[in-house]
Amino acid sequence: MRCIGEVERLDARLASLAHAESGLRLRLGQVLEVLGQGKHFELGFSSVAAYVLERCDRSVRWVEAARCLARRLEGLPELRRAVASGDACGRVSWSMGELLARVAQPQDEVGWIELAKSKTVRQMRVLVLEAMTDERAASGVMSKEHAVATVAGTQGVGVAAVAAAGSATVVSAPASASEVTEEEASEEMCTLTYTVDREEGWLFEATRALLGQLGEHSVDAQIEALLAEGQGTLLAALPRGALDLDRVGSVDTAQQHWLQELRRWRAEAEARCEGRFLGSVLAGRGGSGGSEPARVAQCAKDAVAAAAALGCTSLEGAGCRELDAMVRGLSRALARHELELSRFMLSFHRADGWRRLGYASEAQYARERLGMSRSSMAARRALALRLERLPLVADALGAGQLGVEAALQIVRVATATTQGAWVTRAQQRTIKHLREEVAAALVAVRVSGEADCPPPAEVELAAFHELEQAVVSGSACQPRPANDSSVERDVSGTILAEPASDARRAWLVMLGSLSQWLESGLQLSAAGDNAAPSRMGLRAGRTALRLRVTRATYVWWRGLEAQARRWLPRGLSFLSFLCLSLWQAWRHLLGAPGGKAVAYGQIYIRDRYRCTSPVCSRKDVTPHHLQFRSAGGSDTPANTTSVCTWCHLCGVHGGRIRAAGSAGLIHWELGPPRSPCLVVHGRERVAA
Repeated sequence: MRCIGEVERLDARLASLAHAESGLRLRLGQVLEVLGQGKHFELGFSSVAAYVLERCDRSVRWVEAARCLARRLEGLPELRRAVASGDACGRVSWSMGELLARVAQPQDEVGWIELAKSKTVRQMRVLVLEAMTDERAASGVMSKEHAVATVAGTQGVGVAAVAAAGSATVVSAPASASEVTEEEASEEMCTLTYTVDREEGWLFEATRALLGQLGEHSVDAQIEALLAEGQGTLLAALPRGALDLDRVGSVDTAQQHWLQELRRWRAEAEARCEGRFLGSVLAGRGGSGGSEPARVAQCAKDAVAAAAALGCTSLEGAGCRELDAMVRGLSRALARHELELSRFMLSFHRADGWRRLGYASEAQYARERLGMSRSSMAARRALALRLERLPLVADALGAGQLGVEAALQIVRVATATTQGAWVTRAQQRTIKHLREEVAAALVAVRVSGEADCPPPAEVELAAFHELEQAVVSGSACQPRPANDSSVERDVSGTILAEPASDARRAWLVMLGSLSQWLESGLQLSAAGDNAAPSRMGLRAGRTALRLRVTRATYVWWRGLEAQARRWLPRGLSFLSFLCLSLWQAWRHLLGAPGGKAVAYGQIYIRDRYRCTSPVCSRKDVTPHHLQFRSAGGSDTPANTTSVCTWCHLCGVHGGRIRAAGSAGLIHWELGPPRSPCLVVHGRERVAA
């Protein structure tokens, strides 16, 4: 165990890095806020979300939070300077800044800042909610009691805490059991483990592709949709009273009572521990490090913080390429910063730092000392832990060769054996294409049981995309004709004819079982003799699905499964029943097999009803002729590709995007004609 002096040094360094990140993130939010006023269109991006994912290499949610705070602080110059400033006396953490920006006005922002200097975030949260309650009640829209209940409900704080916010006991009074933010309450996740045959695994993968087509992308949302359809099917098919929904929801009653009591104890402990660390938090303890490189880096961050203190007005008159260059520079600085911060967080966690410094919980340390949520701190710690096992990925992230989102993608699938190949692949792909390849590799790992899975070859990825093509066309519901000679079948046959290779065994096994499953086609009977699986002799292979879902979803699954099992036909698993129920309900929205029902239907199915721009994933697709018909272009599939409405009309025909070549190998240029910001040839990123 590290000595307390070393723990304090780690704490000081973490606090300094966390505050420096506030200035970087705020400045990035300001640049994106200006860029999002239509200038991203000039760079060839259909939306701000598409732009930030590719150019910032960050999740959309992370960037939107930065833009939101930058927008709110634009009319609050003092609070903006306090969030961005490196001055310890005026320092306001990111979490405190987000809280004050909800209620502060230009005439009273200084008062709120002064009040925050002597309070923790927990204490200020109650005061802010009380001010919001008074404002709503004073507006005459609702009564005082109604306003208290409304604000408490929407903000995740107890009614008693809001009602008593103005009293002198706010600092020391224990928080109620319900005084838990929605973010902290939603962090409780469970792992749902389900062992299935390979055939059932492919049914589940096809169902996930269908749900993705319907707009549900997260695992928890997909499982919720499956449970909702399955429950509806059971209620319609079973006798009245056969399914006890109250019992389904009460399976975890005792555990929920325990968790509620645990939250109450945690809130009380946090209130009692505030006196131990309040001085160090308010003093803004922490330095920038003594080495010369650290001082140089700190000077650069101070310059960014000074620019952030000026607000969005300092960016007036900047062109789209100048703003894009700022975004790229800030993103690289944040990536290096993220790596350093993550490593210190892991060391601090291993030293049991938050407990030894007198904090009641890790969430309290993250919120009060670092100005971030516990989930954000845990995610960075997990990244650092994975990067310890993948030094090549860590080096690429630190050198600016990879962004944070690219690193988060490849650590999901890379191993010590394959990390070099995945780093190289990530440098050659846009985030959209990298996500597709990582998702395919994760399926290969699940189905084959092989841990080492290299990046897919072009032909392997094309064969895997046949699954989604079968889903969006509806042909997955139809057995494949024996004389089918489609291009996709020839591709799969080519792969299966290659000699087995240990390095690519995961892809060989996965594509082999996928080929067999597609040949048979799924049977849409959720309660008949034909529902039993094992039609293709795939029972010899089994795989374990490990799905991260919320506790509520986990309890719903287990409770519904326990009651449904006695009604299911013999040989039909609960997972198969849920998947088939969803297919029965939604298959009518899928295209006709072969895509002959609508014009260019085969083109849409080939492209999986997705914009083929390397940075856009919209699905409102239209046909585009790579060689314009006015220039002699034909209607052949090789000259036609699917692009969304914006990329087609405003992008290509508006001169912001250039697309040339054939459908199998399109050369893309995004941005001004003479100085494109992104060039992609096929799937390979040539210039960025």
